[in-house]
Amino acid sequence: MPELSHSDIPLHTPALDVRTQQRGQTVIVKVHGEIDLSTGGGLERELRQALAATQPPHPLVADLAEVSFIGSSGLAVLLEVSRIAEEQGTQLRVVSARRAVRRPVEAAGLQGTLRLHPTLESALTGTA
Repeated sequence: MPELSHSDIPLHTPALDVRTQQRGQTVIVKVHGEIDLSTGGGLERELRQALAATQPPHPLVADLAEVSFIGSSGLAVLLEVSRIAEEQGTQLRVVSARRAVRRPVEAAGLQGTLRLHPTLESALTGTA
């Protein structure tokens, strides 16, 4: 599996903190804060780098359990990374039981497109 060199230098801004780790063969991107137009680009870079380190069929997990806001630009990032993951024969699994993430996903009608999981463990095992 490729090295996660970017994990040594996590993305950290006042509004967003992103850290990447591995659990077994699965790459997990833990996100804390707000995902909006000003932070979406940095998150997309981190997710794309993590996806490059992901070996199919193992999933890439975006842990958004500590995200307090996600705007349309954040949803667009998740959709794009999910599309690329599918093309590469893997999945993007999104963790969040928080209303701050679930409500925008549901309002946009994306609950059938994005794989949402209530816990990190359910995302790792692929159960809803």
